[in-house]
Amino acid sequence: MIAGPGPEVLARVPGECIGVQPLQGGLTNRSFLVTSTAGRFVVRLGTAFDALLAIDRRGEIAAQRLAASAGIAPPIVVDDVASGLLVTRFVEGREWTPADFAKPGQIERLGERLRRLHALDVTGIPGLARLDPLVRAREYAGRIAAAAPDERASLEQLLAEAQRRQRESGAAARRATLVHSDLNGSNLVDGEALWLIDWEYSALADPLHDAACVLGYYPQAAPQAARLLDALRLEATPRELQAVVWLFRLLVYLWYRARRIAVAPSAADLAAEQGAARALVHNRNL
Repeated sequence: MIAGPGPEVLARVPGECIGVQPLQGGLTNRSFLVTSTAGRFVVRLGTAFDALLAIDRRGEIAAQRLAASAGIAPPIVVDDVASGLLVTRFVEGREWTPADFAKPGQIERLGERLRRLHALDVTGIPGLARLDPLVRAREYAGRIAAAAPDERASLEQLLAEAQRRQRESGAAARRATLVHSDLNGSNLVDGEALWLIDWEYSALADPLHDAACVLGYYPQAAPQAARLLDALRLEATPRELQAVVWLFRLLVYLWYRARRIAVAPSAADLAAEQGAARALVHNRNL
């Protein structure tokens, strides 16, 4: 059974607590729907291995507050960087399914939301993290190699390939923007608006990274790639897009592999890691 928030946490939620319900989804955090006399709230409890998984809680909070001010993310009610506690307003809606990512209209809606996100003025916003895929890949690889030295040679091969892909990506020619960076369907809540939740990997980065996130997670979105780029008002050659998708898939693979250092993986976790590895080896086309 998942341990729920204790009295000291519930005391920080507005109103008097009426009920607590675990929320499904997410591989890192424990989240709960708390109903109180003041409304409904999501209580997110952090982990003991944020550093291992390159989670920047200060950057997460700064990004979500900015996105919430634009109506893209749920408002934050309470945050505590030290403990990883985050309390947000609960937003009604359904999670996206893989089928949504194959629909032109849905891709256009998502592209519109991401374009609004990428257009936000980040000038003078303290705490926002920065994401360089090659730097992040090296961080993950270093932690994996320290725990499993026999994997060092294969990791070095991946990093050499990542250097080549970074050069091909054209990222240096695009202005860095705020990106969400984890556009799994479970992080898209479709209700009165299309809400983006779970901002722990948000950062200042190449805006094409969000498009690569969609295409890397959902191959069924590949026929909509041009539509997505058009909605984002981004231009990229097929070679550039393929390079950024490969880099995103590399980060997914390394994330799952790094997580195994601290957490016993489920069968689904192992399958996801193996699938990410196969996508890298076979260089699956869009």
